[in-house]
Amino acid sequence: MSIIIKIFKAKTLSLLMICLLGTTSLHCGDLNLYLRNLSADSVSNVLLIDKSKQSLFVVRSNLPGNVQALDSFRISTGKVDGNKEVEGDHKTPEGIYDIIATISGNQLPAKYGPLAFVLNYPNHIDRIYGRNGSNIWIHGRDEEIVDRQTEGCVSLENGKLLLLSDFIQLNKTPVIIIDRLDHSGGSPEVLRFTFTDSLFNNWLNYWNTGDIESYAKYYSPYFKSQSQTDRTQHLTTKKQLEQIYNWKKVSADQVWLLQSDHEARINFQQEYLCPKFYSRGYKQLVLMWSDSCWQIVDENFSALIPRIYTEPVLRSFLKSWETAWEAADSLQYISHYDSSFASSQYSSLNDWYSYKRALFSRAHHINISISDIRITSPTEYQWIVSFQQDYTSDNYRDRGRKTLYITGHPKDPGTFKIINETWKEIK
Repeated sequence: MSIIIKIFKAKTLSLLMICLLGTTSLHCGDLNLYLRNLSADSVSNVLLIDKSKQSLFVVRSNLPGNVQALDSFRISTGKVDGNKEVEGDHKTPEGIYDIIATISGNQLPAKYGPLAFVLNYPNHIDRIYGRNGSNIWIHGRDEEIVDRQTEGCVSLENGKLLLLSDFIQLNKTPVIIIDRLDHSGGSPEVLRFTFTDSLFNNWLNYWNTGDIESYAKYYSPYFKSQSQTDRTQHLTTKKQLEQIYNWKKVSADQVWLLQSDHEARINFQQEYLCPKFYSRGYKQLVLMWSDSCWQIVDENFSALIPRIYTEPVLRSFLKSWETAWEAADSLQYISHYDSSFASSQYSSLNDWYSYKRALFSRAHHINISISDIRITSPTEYQWIVSFQQDYTSDNYRDRGRKTLYITGHPKDPGTFKIINETWKEIK
């Protein structure tokens, strides 16, 4: 047997091991319907529950476009088919949930086994639909598992539950519960899963371009943010910010999606830059399927770094520039200027450097006094810093209004550079 054939068979066997776990078959294509990694370095474990097959799959993604099943477990769900609606209906809810708490075995009746993971049912979308109920858990069982024997929880054999617990991190391992995972390629359900990509791209584009009217179409009348802001308040704030700021730049990376038949979550890292500040953090959009389209019903933002305000960074840059000038340190002084620098009198950075170096060699006891600083930003990544400048040395003095045209990004102060400057005498 050739080496190529051996490698081919090994890869085929590995693929089968991923796609066929235990006694339950899960098509690899189905995984990408429910967990989609668009640009994240990795996505940690997700629990995917198929009520029709009474199976739980542990899936994850280690790189964009790749989703794998790590393990599968036989489970039992509610005695009654269908999505949970009210307390006591013996149905297991369907949607996307978080594991928000654990209950140890010594706090549980024996029939629930050694451990229970508490789901956040009812979630935001359940509450929109008026669903109620409580105590939906993933728990053990002190007897043999048979199909559909719980009052609405998800139950595993005790030993299997302990194995499953190794894959779970509190508040970090989402749970997707679906009535049936299998979908035929042309079904409306499958087409629904493709709509979230275009929604996200359009939503981001409309926000960037300030088209709030189009941006607003993606928000449900039931929208409520983590700060309890409703749809009207949210859109009013966006419109006000469009009036306040000349520009903004919003970008997203590390994007990954979770979806069920009627619910979706888009997770990403968001960068936001405007004339006043820069922020970076995790954002999650929660969507529900309504009126034949996905609509945003919730969004949450959690900062990764403290917000960076532009003015203090620019003032620090200005102070460094002033200090280098007073020290007549030509190299340190010129490091504040961009290679593209040009002014009305000097056409290149080299010309400007030659002029300033000659001045520094003749001047002594330089003192710069700066006051009345005004900062504006007419376009992306550019700031205009204007101030009154009083200059004195042992052989010269003047007073004028100086304006520095600066480019850069506040997240990296070292990128700030002067691309032009003007000065007008104050008499």
